[in-house]
Amino acid sequence: MNFSANWMYLFAIIGGGIAVWRIWQNLNKLRTRKNDTWDERLIDQLRKHGSDPFKPHDVDFFLAFPTREAAEALSARLTTEGFDTDVVDSPENGDLRYSLHLHKSMLLVVPDMKALSRRLTDAAKEKDGRYDGWSAKPVPRD
Repeated sequence: MNFSANWMYLFAIIGGGIAVWRIWQNLNKLRTRKNDTWDERLIDQLRKHGSDPFKPHDVDFFLAFPTREAAEALSARLTTEGFDTDVVDSPENGDLRYSLHLHKSMLLVVPDMKALSRRLTDAAKEKDGRYDGWSAKPVPRD
């Protein structure tokens, strides 16, 4: 094999590696964007239904875990951040039978809610759990 053929193989391998890395990066962006869009849409719907964006809302967050220990570990961590927490055993939920319900009164600011949803998603994954999103009722304008 000659010297130029070796370089061509090397460039082909590097190019393939870069292509795989870009595909992986774009898939991660799409996954994140899906959650971000959900947060934006939910806040937009609340505002369209007359909710006051300048008042705190009672927000409920929902997560699920395979073990009580995992749910309680995250519960303890989030209690120090001002969340009220509740762990419930729900055998009918299969593998993720322990539900962690979080509650906090807070302003619904899109970038903050996106960041919090990402953080809860990551925290749930660390414990083999799942973040199922959040909900809030409209707070009427005065």
